[in-house]
Amino acid sequence: MPKKIDKETEMKFVEAFCEGKTAGNATQSALAAGYPKDKSPRQQGAYLKKRYAAEIREKNEERITSTSGMAISTLQDLLLNSKQDLVKLNTAKLLLELGNFHSQNININVDKTHQKTDDELIIELQGLMKNIPNLQPKLQGLAEMEEEKEKINSNKPNKVEKRTVN
Repeated sequence: MPKKIDKETEMKFVEAFCEGKTAGNATQSALAAGYPKDKSPRQQGAYLKKRYAAEIREKNEERITSTSGMAISTLQDLLLNSKQDLVKLNTAKLLLELGNFHSQNININVDKTHQKTDDELIIELQGLMKNIPNLQPKLQGLAEMEEEKEKINSNKPNKVEKRTVN
């Protein structure tokens, strides 16, 4: 006979997994929700954690959102009222990091250029040339220098010396 799904117990699992003493522990959350100890709560907890991942994530996001204002207020209070300079400094650093004001913001975008066609690479290069204002004159200067070198080399007479060996 197939097992009957008990939605209420499953929702108790989600609650237990997100809050309280069993938060984050699937086995203990399954036991707290009412699953029997002799019916493999470890497997049941793992199954429910996977099945209700979206609900668990949503519940955790709600909890974070509801306490974020209080956390920011606490940080502000530490920044303004702490008697220790080190606490003020660390609080200021944390607030700046949370505001995305890092000492170095490095954005690395790695393309696999060996998978691109020549036409795609040329289009990308043209786009980059539009975005870098000083690049176009420099490239033009290089092209002119190359043309001058070719002219100089083409104007030189080709001297072919013939030597006979006796």
